[in-house]
Amino acid sequence: MKKASALLIILFTVYASLSAQYSMDFGVSLGGSNYVGETGGSRTEPKPWLLDMNLAKTNISFGGFYRINFTRNIAAKLSVNYARIGGADSLSGIASQRARNLSFRTDIIEASLVAEYYFFTMNNLSRSSRSRIDFGSYIFAGGGVALFYPYAQYDNKWYYLRPLQTEGVDNAYDVMTVAVPLGAGATFTFDKKIKLGIEFGYRFTFTDYLDDISTRYAFEEDLPFQESILLANRSEEAFRRGDAELAGFAPYFSEGSRRGNPEANDGYFLGQISISYTITNRNSFGKARYNKIINRRRKRTKF
Repeated sequence: MKKASALLIILFTVYASLSAQYSMDFGVSLGGSNYVGETGGSRTEPKPWLLDMNLAKTNISFGGFYRINFTRNIAAKLSVNYARIGGADSLSGIASQRARNLSFRTDIIEASLVAEYYFFTMNNLSRSSRSRIDFGSYIFAGGGVALFYPYAQYDNKWYYLRPLQTEGVDNAYDVMTVAVPLGAGATFTFDKKIKLGIEFGYRFTFTDYLDDISTRYAFEEDLPFQESILLANRSEEAFRRGDAELAGFAPYFSEGSRRGNPEANDGYFLGQISISYTITNRNSFGKARYNKIINRRRKRTKF
């Protein structure tokens, strides 16, 4: 957590030092979120990381941002996002995952600073129209921090998993992690004021516990609460459903056996549309103020 907090302070300090008199815009974004990790999706065989998302578990995301354009091709964006991700082994096409029967829902609050590089721009997309529409497409990369809060449902009640330490007290994890956003997007600017955008980005994280699943099944004496015991191993619930394909998997879910994959961290994906308002040095307020100062100086000049 100390490293993540230090990174957050550095990001905000860098952004504050870069905030000078340049073209800028601020706005809001809305879209969907999804997750890549140990909890399986609807698949029959392992796939590359991005294709392993289960679209049925897509949730909502929204946020706000402030962007500074230093040149025509370079910009920096500070943003804060909320996202919800989730997963369920019961939706997997792999029998062993359905037998494991773990599930989760995680709320994420993310703050990030990214650099945007506009590799293609067009000054006026609608030359035959009365309204001017500028277009730009970009790629982005940066860093940030994310607070995450995993929950699981049992008997129609949601339990916050982090304090339950479902993999034992020795595997307790922080509420904050470093996140590295990478992705691409495009913007349409109408008459240099209103900007509409679309963006897709993946977040690499430095934790394997977005889903509360990482290492091995803990021994019962290492679990601090009764709720920890109930939510640590839920394979019996799957066996009671009567799925014949799950027969024979029971020995895989004993104490000390593999519960997750600690060799790969979890990540999440955001796809959002945005609307923002653009402020430039050439706006009427700034121009009027600048001209007033110039005229005052001219009156005082003596030849």
